[in-house]
Amino acid sequence: MAQGYVFPLETGKRSRRSCPRFLFVIFARHPRRGFCVCICLRHKGYPEHMAEQIVGEYERRRSAANGEFARLKTRGDMYGFGVAILVAMACRQGYLAIFAHGSYWAVLAVLVPLAAVGIYWRMLRAQEQKAMRLSSLYGTALDRVNEVETQSGHTGEALVSYDHLCAWDLDVVGPESLVGLLATTRTAIGQKALVGLLLDSTTAAETRRRQEAVKELTPALDLRERVALLGASKFEEIPAETYEQWLDVETPAPAPWIRPLLVAVNIAWISLLLLGELRYGAFTKYLRFIESLLLAQGMLCLWLKPDVVKELKAAKKLLGQTAILRRGLKILQEARFESDLLLELQRACVNQDEVLRYLERWLMVVEHRDKEWFSTLSVILCGGTHAAYALRHWKARYGEPMRQWVAAWSQFEALLALATYAAEHDQNVYPEIVEGSAVFDAVAMRHPLLPRGKAVANSVRLSGDTQFLLISGSNMAGKSTLLRTVGINTVLGLAGAPVPAKKLRLSVLRVGASLAVRDSLAEGKSKFLAEVERLRSLLTLARENPSQCLFLIDEILSGTNSADRREAAGAVVRGLLHTGAIGALSTHDLALAELAEIKELRGSNVHMASPNEDDPLGFDYLLKPGVNRTTNALAIVRLLGLME
Repeated sequence: MAQGYVFPLETGKRSRRSCPRFLFVIFARHPRRGFCVCICLRHKGYPEHMAEQIVGEYERRRSAANGEFARLKTRGDMYGFGVAILVAMACRQGYLAIFAHGSYWAVLAVLVPLAAVGIYWRMLRAQEQKAMRLSSLYGTALDRVNEVETQSGHTGEALVSYDHLCAWDLDVVGPESLVGLLATTRTAIGQKALVGLLLDSTTAAETRRRQEAVKELTPALDLRERVALLGASKFEEIPAETYEQWLDVETPAPAPWIRPLLVAVNIAWISLLLLGELRYGAFTKYLRFIESLLLAQGMLCLWLKPDVVKELKAAKKLLGQTAILRRGLKILQEARFESDLLLELQRACVNQDEVLRYLERWLMVVEHRDKEWFSTLSVILCGGTHAAYALRHWKARYGEPMRQWVAAWSQFEALLALATYAAEHDQNVYPEIVEGSAVFDAVAMRHPLLPRGKAVANSVRLSGDTQFLLISGSNMAGKSTLLRTVGINTVLGLAGAPVPAKKLRLSVLRVGASLAVRDSLAEGKSKFLAEVERLRSLLTLARENPSQCLFLIDEILSGTNSADRREAAGAVVRGLLHTGAIGALSTHDLALAELAEIKELRGSNVHMASPNEDDPLGFDYLLKPGVNRTTNALAIVRLLGLME
């Protein structure tokens, strides 16, 4: 086994985030092949234990994968050359045997080693592909940890409705989103389950179970590697609803005699064909019977075609996904767990291996029936019709267990993704989940999507004593980002993941946000009307979930005059607080600060502004008590170039 040695040497260079880096020279000693050297960079400033456990391990595994890839490629090229030579020799011996009265034993003498070398060569290529995928896997992981590229490219936009009350406003989904950061899932169904963990309602007990599962999976890097290597490609680009659509497809139950009749016709004409070939000169005698049976078979298939096509179309893309599902569930079953949630997932997928193997065989027929080498045989033997009825029978028997297996695997994938995030952010903390009235109490909380070196930590406390914060301050001071920080950490914490804070005490909350409301030309809806509808939805959410709602509103009702705005905003705040909700509002209209001074509303005025009165745009993004009294009008005019 290779041994590694790491020597950190500080360099004078700066990264693109103005953070000094360490140069690591890793000497990996192989027992037979001596030393190889890998030089890599790591950002300075991360906790040392994090670097040792994550960055160092990722670098070691990527270096090992690169070395294995180089070794396998060299050997694979050598055996590939050997295969080419043997193919040429086989062609020559075949030509001599056919046209020059050569020996067929010579052909066989070449074909046997050709088959053996060819099989071994294919095995080497498969191992080479695995090493390349491992190198890519850990290279991407290093980019993510070092904040070179934190987004996976998966946005989750197709999995959430456009009118969701917090997913879009809090950047849970989208191009630069929480899902993009967390989506290290293997399949689309796992990504869908991840979005569900983030956005679906939960309970305190369920959140605690998720936390225990994530904690147990966090050090399981080998397990995450095995899951990442499932399948033939890095990510199966198959819609998450594919299994649901296939299981929901209903075709009329065929008469019980149809399938046996079709099988009997197949056997009959094949038997007559073989009999005619074996009995010399008898083929023409059976030809009419064979033609009649083929005609009957074709008419029967045409009659059944509408239902067959419907079934096959729904199942067309399931082969690769089912292979991943079967192997993944086997990995899940073989693992040893202690947390209740993971043990429950294991119990949900017992006795599935052989059942899914049988399904894979028929899905293979569906997958290959349109390919040139198989299409003619499939038509002659009615492969599509047999496959459709076999799949329908399989669904009738195993449809409900299949839904359980898919749900168990997708949730396991989602928990593994959260565990990956936890392992790569071990300075984060797991929130304390409490029951009772709405509570959000965070100490030194940062935004999870901002770089560690740039994110500013703030403490926010919302509970019965302070039900809402009214955050005043000018534009660009950080008010909207603070609201998003509160919301996205709530979503992340309730999913079962650790959050970037020193401490977070949190009750189970339903988050409703009005931060990025837009107008709609297609719907004939102005921004003000869209905001009013969103506020009405927030009130409905708060009433349906008393003492369990967190509201976050940016520049409430900014599309109306100050007097009307104050009255309407007061009505909205009273309506929300009456349900026991907690939350925060931001505004640059100081007239709204009066709302936080009404004692029965139990609010608090805070603000975000520059600490330097001489530089009103020099924001420090820290939350401060009281109302913002500074102005930056002249600074804005200077930004416009209208004043020196």
